[in-house]
Parts: sequence; structure tokens; C-alpha cells
Amino acid sequence: MLKVLIADDEKMICSLISQLLDWNALGYEIVGMAYTGVDAYEMIRKEQPDVIISDIRMPGYDGIELIKRTKEAGIEAEFVMISGFKQFEYAQNAMKYGVKYYLLKPIEEDKLQEIAEEIKDSILSRKQHDHYRNQLELEIQETRDKMKKRFLTSMLFGEQESRKIADCNSINQEYSTSFKEGVFQAVFIKVDTDGGEEESIGSMIEKLEKYTDILGDVCEEHITTEMHSGIITLVNYKFEQEALVRKKIEEMYEEIKKYIDRFEGFSVVLGVGRKMDHFLESNLCLQTAIDAIKYRIRISNTNIIYLENYQFEPYDINKIVTEGKKQAYLSKVVSGDIRGAQECLAATLREIRYSGGSYSPILFFDILIAYVDLLTDYCKQQDLYSEEYERNLKKWNVSTDNIRSEKMLLAVTEDLIRETLEYAAEEKKSKDIKPIREIKKYIEENYMEEISLGQLAELVDMNASYLSSVFKKETGMTYSEYLILCRVKQASRLLVETNLSIGEIAHQSGYQDARYFSKQFSKQVGLKPSEYRKLYS
Repeated sequence: MLKVLIADDEKMICSLISQLLDWNALGYEIVGMAYTGVDAYEMIRKEQPDVIISDIRMPGYDGIELIKRTKEAGIEAEFVMISGFKQFEYAQNAMKYGVKYYLLKPIEEDKLQEIAEEIKDSILSRKQHDHYRNQLELEIQETRDKMKKRFLTSMLFGEQESRKIADCNSINQEYSTSFKEGVFQAVFIKVDTDGGEEESIGSMIEKLEKYTDILGDVCEEHITTEMHSGIITLVNYKFEQEALVRKKIEEMYEEIKKYIDRFEGFSVVLGVGRKMDHFLESNLCLQTAIDAIKYRIRISNTNIIYLENYQFEPYDINKIVTEGKKQAYLSKVVSGDIRGAQECLAATLREIRYSGGSYSPILFFDILIAYVDLLTDYCKQQDLYSEEYERNLKKWNVSTDNIRSEKMLLAVTEDLIRETLEYAAEEKKSKDIKPIREIKKYIEENYMEEISLGQLAELVDMNASYLSSVFKKETGMTYSEYLILCRVKQASRLLVETNLSIGEIAHQSGYQDARYFSKQFSKQVGLKPSEYRKLYS
């Protein structure tokens, strides 16, 4: 329904206009009637009507003043001016404010209805046009935002496409960005959780992007994209704006903290990367912002970490986690030596911590990753990369992403090593047990035949010596002892349930010699076959 306001110093005229037409049937709702220009203006501000039918002459504000004030207030409304014949020239002055409709007194019903229908069609057409235009502008803006995020993602994850374009103008044209000469820098807004609510971070992160808009006030360009535990923003600003940008970053942190503090178990820290002077170095801006977050394991009580404020010794990870250390670690992993594997990692970390130099927090993470990668490769090679290992690895990633101390980082990595090697041991045991089950079943079904260890080893594709060892470990007896047990068990059943001779029973139990059978039976049972039959049949 379109809203109508009627204003005239004659109450009878207001009443007449309200009753001349079936306003509801025409799609209108009368929201008020005013008898002075001042009252009319107050109602206009309150009700925001679509149509204002107003007398040209009223106490307080006249019609022209009412039109002027309404326009200045930014209220879009169609005016219909009412005037007497003598005031018509005066009413025409309203046209310079865009007024297109007027009524002469006495007011005619047909003329009023014609104007009402024309205005309704015009307003609805305009609103529809505005809707389509706004929708189009929104879609264009969304497309531009996606293009910007695509550029940011390509730089963040090392894609080469954007780096082939060497000049800023080409990048701006390709990705709808607005980069200019100046400073390039990135801010990583990292959300931490200490209660394992990693899944609930997603909806929280979606709402963080609006807080980066404050950077747009002082930057030529700012682009934001989501990370798995936060958002990262690339900013481009003029050199002289550096201090102001830093102030805006601090203001942004305070606003984000207020939002995050509403949720129990969550906190936020900002990592600010190196400043670069070319957009092609954006990937370094982004990576150093991410690295800055890792500095918190050595820099406590700091909520905004500016990477450039700290200097650490450079390093080569391959000279720290050497081939010798890798082989020593893998030998412990292969043998299932949990404590030994954990000590390999701990020893490497002790070396850098007590070397006397100022080691980078990034090095600490790189050492952990190197040892975990070796463990993962081993699992893949040994067919141990299971859903359980994937879950444990994901849990480790989440933990290392949120932990703020070296001690806890080492602890969760040692836990991963322990859980993995325990799982590997269980899998090995399970794999060993399966062939034993197959062999036992084979012996139980073929005890009447001659069965050799080599024959059984070939059956389960195992080394005969290793099979013999595993069989004895799992069953407490050798395969030949188990074969005799199966034969004696069968003979015992036949002695009780049949009238077969001892010789026939010996043959059906896998023995060709009745005397040898009797000797084995007596040895296992403690009774001769004939004595057993008399006792139990």
C-alpha cells in the first residue's frame, strides 16, 4: 500500500479528499491529515508518505515551503498541490521543485482519481526500476568483490597467473582492483579457540569482514578473504598515510575484540606483515602477516604483532633437520619406539633453544612440521594413512593453530607421534593375526592331509620363519602341535560317537599308522583310544 498524507487548513477539504475515493481499492492508505504546514511537515518526517496532497496556502509553512523542506530532508514523495483559480499562477511556482500534479478547487472526483492512478503507476514503475538498478549494482559489486578476492587468493596460495601481469594498471583491469603506487601491507585477523569449538568459528569469521571497512577510510584499496581460522586483508595506501593506517588497525582490533569477547572460549590476535612497495610482492605481505601470528609463542601479552618490530637469525631448515636426524627418527618410527621417536624431535628443539642465538618462532614450527611430514610419509608408505590418522592429523593442525606456547606445541606433537605409533602397532598386530586365523581354519579343514610349514607360509604369503614365530606367539603352540590337537579332537569325537575300529579312526584323523596314532592320542589325552571309548561312550 502507498501512503497518502492530506494537508489543508480547511478540515472540510481534508475530509472531502479522504472520502471522495476508495483509497484502499486504489492501493493507498491515508496515514494522516494536517491543518497547518508545520504539523504537515512533522507528519511527513514521521510517516515518510509516498504522496502528499497539500493546499498551496496554509498557516505555518505554505505549500512551497513544505515542498522545499521535504526535499531538503531527503524524503521522496509526489506532491499534489491544491489551489483556487486566483492562486493558480502561484501554484505553478511549485513546478520548479519538480511538482507535476495540481488540483483546482472545487476538487473533482474524476480528476483526483486520474491523478491518484497516474501517481501510483509512476511510483510503482520507479520502485521497480530502482529495485532492478539496485539489484544490478549489487551483482556488479559482488562480481568486483569476487574478482578482488580471486587476486588475493592467487597471491596467497602461490598461483602464478596474477604474477605474469607486470603492471598495476593491468592488475586493476583484470581483477577490478584500485591499486596505486605506495605501500602494500597485510593484516591477518586470527581467531583462537581454547575449547575445541573449531566448527563454530565459521559463522563468526563471516561477520569479521565488515570490521575491515575502517581501513578503507585511509587506504587506496583493501581486499579481504577468509582463512580457516580468521580473515586476511591486503591494504594499499600512500606513504604519508602510514601512521594513520597503524591507528586504524588498532581501532579495528578494539572493535573486533568487543565482538569476539561476547563468545566464551574465543580470543583474537592480529598479525601485521612486512611493508612492500610493489603489488607483485603482495604474496610476501600476506605470508609475513601469517608468520607474525606464530611469533606469539615467544612474544606474550601482545595482541597486535608487527612482524617488522622483531629480528631473528636466518636459518636453513635442512641444516637443522639433517638427513642423519631424519634417518634416526624414522628408524625409531619403524621399530615402534615411541619414546625414542619423541626424543628425536625434542632433541632437535633443544638444540635451537639452547644454542645461544635468537631463533625465529617460525623455525620452531618448521621443525615440528618437518617431523610430522616424515611421520605422514611413513604412514602413506605403510598403508597406515587411515581415517583415524587423518582425524589425529587434523586435531594436531587445529591445536598448533591455537596454542600460544612452545611447551604445549611440543606436547601435542608428541601426542600425535604416540597415537600414530600405537595405531601402527595395533594394525601390525591385526595384520599378523589375520594370517594366523586363515592358517588355523585351513588346518581345521585339512587335518587329514600332510601339512608342512612351507605350504602354510605360501598360503598366506609370509616368510616361513616369521610365520612360525607369529603363530607360536598368538596361539601358544607350534603349527604342528595345533595340527595334532585338531587330529586328536576329531579322533575323540569318532571314538565316542561311532563304532569304527581304532585303525579306521586313525585313518580318518590323519594318521596312516594305528600304533603311532595310539601313541599320540595317549600323549595328548592321557588315555589309550580304547580306554577313552570305554570311559566316555
